[in-house]
Amino acid sequence: MVLAALLVGCESPSQVAVPAQRANPTAPATPRPASAPVAYINGQPVTEAALHGRLIETAGGQVLTELVLDRMIRDRLAQRGLLLTPELIDAEELHMRNTLSADPNEATRLLIKMFSDRDMGKLGFQSMLFRNAGLRLLVKDQVTVPPALVRQAYELRHGQRYRVRIIVADSLNQASALRDRAASGESFADLASLHSTDASAAQGGLLSPISLADSTYPKALRQTLSTLQVGGLSDLIAVDDHFIIMKLEESLPADATPFEAAREELQHSVQLELEGQRMQQAARSMLADAKVVVLEPALNKSWLTQKAKTRGK
Repeated sequence: MVLAALLVGCESPSQVAVPAQRANPTAPATPRPASAPVAYINGQPVTEAALHGRLIETAGGQVLTELVLDRMIRDRLAQRGLLLTPELIDAEELHMRNTLSADPNEATRLLIKMFSDRDMGKLGFQSMLFRNAGLRLLVKDQVTVPPALVRQAYELRHGQRYRVRIIVADSLNQASALRDRAASGESFADLASLHSTDASAAQGGLLSPISLADSTYPKALRQTLSTLQVGGLSDLIAVDDHFIIMKLEESLPADATPFEAAREELQHSVQLELEGQRMQQAARSMLADAKVVVLEPALNKSWLTQKAKTRGK
């Protein structure tokens, strides 16, 4: 989900729904006098002016970042003569739901949870869909899907996988001693729980099933895994400044899905993933290119902080 962390909302999650007639996410709101009450405390009015400073400090930079992206995306679409239709925004929502879950009810539940976790409301959701759909339209013609990536996606989803446990140690001496203890018959899971520095120590070093095609795992680890027999221990594997010991618990066979039967779906999935990467790059580039002058000191501080966070993502 592109730049979801930049988005804010203002209504409760239970109210979130995309109306049939969409509002323009960049249209200015109807002006309200600064002295008009927005709330009452024990019968005494609270005005927008009273809230202004604290709201600016709390979320001003985040909201301004959204507005900058809204304007930049709209300008780039206009420059290229591209029309962002309601159908494209609907497709973006469908993609988001499918990413969360293939089950529509579960997707709705997870979407509402996301709104709750991010304090996002209906306006924030509409703005996010606008930005994502606009960015996707801008980068779509820049993305081609190499056949090798489709084949890799097939192996990841349908190919053989391996269930392993690992122990990660910070020093060569410690790793060597732990491997010797595992080789002599001590429980690998217990050693991982007590001594591994990896987060998997909480489950005795057990990882989710690994595909040899999964490049998110270090190449040295995958090469070693390809040589192990079930129940076997690896030699020490040096990765960055750590040392890994691996035990192969189980080999899970590939499923019976033919590549040609899955090709079209996988091609679409890889296309969306590559577009997502380009969308992130485009958004960061737009924020860097935007000429923003902030006059309010607290807002300027919040804006610069948010811009630095976004640049680092």
